[in-house]
Amino acid sequence: MTYRLPPLNGLRAFEAAARHMSFKAAADELCVTPGAVSQLVKALETALDLKLFHRSARAIALTAEARDYLPSIRRAFEEIAKATEASAPGLRGRKLRLGIAPDLERLASPLLRRLVSHKGTAEIVGLRVKDDPALLDKHLDALLRTSDEACTGLHINRVVVRGGDQNRIAAVLVTRPGIAGCHQHETLVKLLARAAREDH
Repeated sequence: MTYRLPPLNGLRAFEAAARHMSFKAAADELCVTPGAVSQLVKALETALDLKLFHRSARAIALTAEARDYLPSIRRAFEEIAKATEASAPGLRGRKLRLGIAPDLERLASPLLRRLVSHKGTAEIVGLRVKDDPALLDKHLDALLRTSDEACTGLHINRVVVRGGDQNRIAAVLVTRPGIAGCHQHETLVKLLARAAREDH
């Protein structure tokens, strides 16, 4: 059976842009430029003969047709992700491997300590590593560090880490393309944000 499908990269760009309501944020997640996201969405709109976004100088908004289309696309991606994890031995039950650079590990952050001791969440494991983005090639899914140097082609979230002395330190969560935006990655970003806000 042949499936009549639109451009899959265009669907990824559309779903990410719709989720963030921003071509720039979608570009950060997909590790491409905002212009590339815009072009992928335009190609999808052409293939569908359907306008998906209202565009203005400062914002984008979903059209009524896009609001109808999006839930099915989102469910399809969720089903693909579930099927892949269930079928691929290398991914089944795999945790997100978070490397913690020495400068941040020394802060004695309660959250980071829980992740390293495997008590933070069942989905993420923290690892003490050297500060080297090259580790993302094979050994890590994400790296928490204080600099965004040498991170070309990687997804970046600017976050805040609170140490054991209550000081808040600006940090960078660097993530492999394809991992950024997944459930575990979003959980990690939320955990970091919540820990930075909490008062003890």
